[in-house]
Amino acid sequence: MDYKYDIRLIVRCVKMHYEENLKQNEVAARLGISKATVSRIINYAKEKGIVEFKINNPYPEEIIQLEKKIEKKYGLLEVIIADLESDDESDVKKAIAKEAAKYLSRVLKQGMLIGVSSGTTLAEIPKHIENSKTNDYTFIPMVGGNGQYIPNIQTNNIALNFARVFKANSKILHAPAMVEKIENKNILVGDPGIRSVLSLTEKLDIAVMGIGSCTLQSTVKMIAEFIDNKELESIRDKGAVADVCNIFIDKYGNGDAFESNERVIGITLEDIKRTPLRVAVAGHRTKFEAIKGVVNTGIVNVLITDLSVAENLV
Repeated sequence: MDYKYDIRLIVRCVKMHYEENLKQNEVAARLGISKATVSRIINYAKEKGIVEFKINNPYPEEIIQLEKKIEKKYGLLEVIIADLESDDESDVKKAIAKEAAKYLSRVLKQGMLIGVSSGTTLAEIPKHIENSKTNDYTFIPMVGGNGQYIPNIQTNNIALNFARVFKANSKILHAPAMVEKIENKNILVGDPGIRSVLSLTEKLDIAVMGIGSCTLQSTVKMIAEFIDNKELESIRDKGAVADVCNIFIDKYGNGDAFESNERVIGITLEDIKRTPLRVAVAGHRTKFEAIKGVVNTGIVNVLITDLSVAENLV
């Protein structure tokens, strides 16, 4: 076979680069050629099959392909599937939280503002963060507190726990998640301390959110202090498919039909949509309809979920 370059030069070049781990400029210096020529030789060697790559994948290929299918179908930047056989809700949440911890450790950059919502799965994530260095991140609660319901799954505590494990900073939003009257909200958001935290939700780099279902008892309990059963029934009748940060949305990603959204003290739906990375962390078959509703709307662009939900999304 005739080659474009001297075959010995090709072999010496690729062996130096791939077997001896020399950089292209180091190979160029050793062989007395330019770095550009080294680059061309390496690409030529790949084209001619002199250099071949094999990935010995220890991770299930079907999971990788399923992630790619969901990304393509819903236009998501990334889908991460927690692979587990258990259908126990606590096991599912723990598995998803572990994947979310790895994802955040990968994508967080110095100086970032990270918004967090409430929820049991988000509260689990900090338990799985492995970090030993101080970081210039700031974790922002995206919505106020949900009364007295399970304090450790509320946004302020979640933000504090993220800051603790990442050795970073956090803010506290001294306000309820929702109030009875809009007039009460207007008074509270006029407070300088509350207003300063809310203003940060307008310029987040990442929003990390759980997904609530208005048919699930866990979500109903969380919002029970602010919304009675009659109003919740009305919200369902008007087409709510899910809630993010206590904001109810319909299948089109709109929240205008739901009066309760006006009483939420937290990030707006518009500011969520403007956030560059919008990460939904949610799973279990009981939340499938809510999760599907959210990913269908484009409100989130990253989904971390479990295998059971993922299989039903395609």
